[in-house]
Amino acid sequence: MISAIVLAAGTSSRMGSPKSLLTVGGRSLLEHVLEAVRGAQVDDIVVVLGHEADRIRSEVSFNGARSVVNPAYSEGMSSSIRAGVRAADARSDGFLIVLGDQPFVASATLDALIARRNGSNARILIPTYEGRRGNPVLLDRSLSEEVQSITGDQGCRAIFGRHTQGILEVPVDDPGILVDLDTPEQIARADEVLRTGRPIAGLVTMTERPRGNVAPSGDSLRVDIFRVAGDLRARNEPFVLATVVRVERPSSGRPGFKAIVRANRELIGWLGGSCAQSVLVAEALRALRDGRPRLMRLTPNAGSSPPEEGVVEYVMECESGGTMDIYVEPQIPKPQLLVVGDSPVAAALRALGRVLDYRIVVVAPGAKESEFPGADQIVQELERIPDLLTPETYAVVATMGKYDEAALAQLAGSRIAYLGLVASRRRAAAVLAGLGDSGVDSAAQARIQSPAGLDFSAETPEEIALSILAQITQVRRTSGPRELTVSDAVSTARPFAMEKDVVCGMDVESDSPIRVMHAGRTYLFCSEGCRARFVKSPNLFLA
Repeated sequence: MISAIVLAAGTSSRMGSPKSLLTVGGRSLLEHVLEAVRGAQVDDIVVVLGHEADRIRSEVSFNGARSVVNPAYSEGMSSSIRAGVRAADARSDGFLIVLGDQPFVASATLDALIARRNGSNARILIPTYEGRRGNPVLLDRSLSEEVQSITGDQGCRAIFGRHTQGILEVPVDDPGILVDLDTPEQIARADEVLRTGRPIAGLVTMTERPRGNVAPSGDSLRVDIFRVAGDLRARNEPFVLATVVRVERPSSGRPGFKAIVRANRELIGWLGGSCAQSVLVAEALRALRDGRPRLMRLTPNAGSSPPEEGVVEYVMECESGGTMDIYVEPQIPKPQLLVVGDSPVAAALRALGRVLDYRIVVVAPGAKESEFPGADQIVQELERIPDLLTPETYAVVATMGKYDEAALAQLAGSRIAYLGLVASRRRAAAVLAGLGDSGVDSAAQARIQSPAGLDFSAETPEEIALSILAQITQVRRTSGPRELTVSDAVSTARPFAMEKDVVCGMDVESDSPIRVMHAGRTYLFCSEGCRARFVKSPNLFLA
């Protein structure tokens, strides 16, 4: 079973009106796309809307398709892909990601992707026309968790690098896979082609983008690094911001080039040269672990002079040579204060937590957004508590006896840093006894701080909240290093198997395409430069 996910949620900022409703050949772009999808062998059609969703629904027939609204459409294409995958039929074996601005893709192309999937073990199928990759892309359901980790205005190509052995290119006689319409001029040109009966192939060069998911020039096709950073911060996900601050020619990098490294090793952006990127990922992960920024220097002369304080040197292995200084700045998520309940103490905790710059998460059945101003997240169902927890979560149950046991049952055995219960000693003893009767073991019960807070004779809700946050601060500042906080979307992504580049010693992902077979063994390399040096003198590096 295959679900087609049609992406039609963009802001259409360059069009002046919803792109989906602009007409080519007398019909809207979305109508063209839906006709092609309906004519293919798909079992489920989901159209993801965002900008002016109600207007699009009123003007386009969704016969045979379901529509869902992505409220986060302004965050970019990735948010719509995530919304579409979540809304697809749970029985689907794969997702056909269809762009809503590609009106010329043929139904036969979609069928070709589905047919080749059924006869292969491929996890990603990509159509090609005259050797060039296009859209739509067919993803196996097994990749759905990784899809949820894509951020910013990126498409499925963000995960291609992790699955080079699982990609199948499907040649099709369909230039429409390369034609997506982004500007009024392109719309007008496409309309003219249809009216005059000229070949669609003539539109390919008009809409063609530079290869790769990031253009190295400063044009509008380049990834908006600050937008991606904002998206990651909103999700409280750790990442590293890397900025080129100085270069010595020859070098393909330039001062001001930026990139982001996520905790799952994904690199977003472009600094110049594959050597810089492979080294950056390794050093960025070290920065996330220790939380300290540093200046990373790539130079052919690494180690030739005494090390400078705050500078980490690596050998520049790229053939171009040159030196590049990159400022590596870890962005550590805020600690999370999870407050269960809507009592006066809970309200005081939320207020003081904001002053101390915690991310405030409220869990309260029947909670309304208007009742919790300033909260970062509001959850009504106690059953969702496990999905909210990270190693840097500090949880306080302050329900005044309403649902203490139900909340603590979700929290007691978790990996959080602190768990407190606001209750009298008698009430706390009764709650712990109830937890024991329900199967919560003694070790999990022992983690519960009750009465919560440092003992300085607090009486008012505000004083009690102050004593609790003082205790939380004590725990934060005196405990050892904690596991790197990673969102569920990232932590569930496929782990990366790594091998050593025998030339430069860098870690290389095991599916790297830069490899050589020598004496019956496969060697992987971080760059073409390292591979070339190995091929020239392999014994030099195998001694």
